[in-house]
Amino acid sequence: MENIIELKGIGKSYNSKDYVVRDIDLTVKKGEFVTILGPSGCGKTTTLRMIAGFETPTEGSILFKGKDISKVPPYLRPVNTVFQRYALFPHLNVYNNIAFGLNLKKLPKHEIEEKVSRVLNIVDMEGFEKRKINTLSGGQQQRIAVARAIVNEPEILLLDEPLGALDLKMRKEMQLELKQMHENIGITFIYVTHDQEEALTMSDKIVVMADGAIQQTGTPEEIYNEPNNAFVADFIGESNIFNGVMTGDKRVGFLGAEFECLDDIEKGTKVDVVVRPEDIVMVPYDEGAVKGEVISVIFKGIHYEITIQSGKNEIIAQRTKAAKVGDKAGIVLDPDSIHCMKREKNINRFEGVLTKKGTVLFADGEFECNVSMLYPDSDVDAEGNLTDSEGNSIEYAGTKVIAEISFDDMRMSDDAGEGGVCGNIFSLIYKGDHYNYIVKTENGYEYILNDEYLWNENDYVSIVIPKDSIKLTHMDSEV
Repeated sequence: MENIIELKGIGKSYNSKDYVVRDIDLTVKKGEFVTILGPSGCGKTTTLRMIAGFETPTEGSILFKGKDISKVPPYLRPVNTVFQRYALFPHLNVYNNIAFGLNLKKLPKHEIEEKVSRVLNIVDMEGFEKRKINTLSGGQQQRIAVARAIVNEPEILLLDEPLGALDLKMRKEMQLELKQMHENIGITFIYVTHDQEEALTMSDKIVVMADGAIQQTGTPEEIYNEPNNAFVADFIGESNIFNGVMTGDKRVGFLGAEFECLDDIEKGTKVDVVVRPEDIVMVPYDEGAVKGEVISVIFKGIHYEITIQSGKNEIIAQRTKAAKVGDKAGIVLDPDSIHCMKREKNINRFEGVLTKKGTVLFADGEFECNVSMLYPDSDVDAEGNLTDSEGNSIEYAGTKVIAEISFDDMRMSDDAGEGGVCGNIFSLIYKGDHYNYIVKTENGYEYILNDEYLWNENDYVSIVIPKDSIKLTHMDSEV
């Protein structure tokens, strides 16, 4: 299939500093159903609006069949958009809503009637031509919005969370109907949603976004079974994520045990291990490679969600057979149920500058630090004055440095005055025995840290970093 849309190095900012979307590279083939999936604020709708022409990229280019359309106005692009609120005209009946664009083109009446009749058949709304919009259900209005978009025969249909206003049952029905419409019409669909199940149900290809960047692109099966990183694993479906290390040829150690796996990663490499709850096999206690105790059982309709405590780790299992709180349980895992991902370096790294009072400024924050580590055989007095081994004063204020802090050496506080910087919790991922947090400052700097305690997303916290936990190196000493 030919490429119909290509995004090359797309970025969008509303000022010179903060990018809503950055470094987006994406190829959409003719006739594909592509879903852009991510949490609120990740940049997915901005990306869709740039394809539609409602936003202009700050950098990069958008190609349609190889031709740059980055600055082409919306009405000249071969796309139509269906919005979450449908934007139907309440004073027009169903027929005139659908025919609106065709009337603007001044097409012959008989041609308009043929086109409207055809799309009403596609969306299964024959006989509704004279109905007023306010007499239709949410699902019916959604169908009319799609009909109005496709009647103009666009080469690409853009859908911005079009099922967001529907109840759960109707959403599930419309997911299948939209997929069927796509197959019947044969045009390219680019769909935006934050609903993981919706994306997995409908898509040929899923683009997972977070914080303005693409995290992974692939088929629903690839995204679910082989996530690129912990964010994708946590966001797509339910996951158990554990710290592990490769112990040999396709062998990984985690949860205090060693397992065969299918991932060929170098021995000694630290990894994040993903095991889906439905792949956790519960066996009698003595038969388990991992042993624990049931601490929670929740009935979810089609299965029970069972939480097992093993040491400091909580393990979520799903099965159709119930268990009881307090039961002893063993766990075994098949090799193909274990997915290992190389863990990113467990270090925050910032560019900073020293001050004369023995602190370092970086990423919106000011923290006490041990400046003597930058100068061999030096010493710092109580007032922050630095001297060499001969007692000569060393002037360090204004020195540019690289500051590195381990995720494990930081903590959060609800006392804004305790830490060196404040921000809001942007995301959190549970990793079996701890939570991994991203805290974002007012100016968009990110601090990543681990904490055993549960905080809530969007909580306003201060970041506390012990003085000796900040490793400093001269910026000009980088290789």
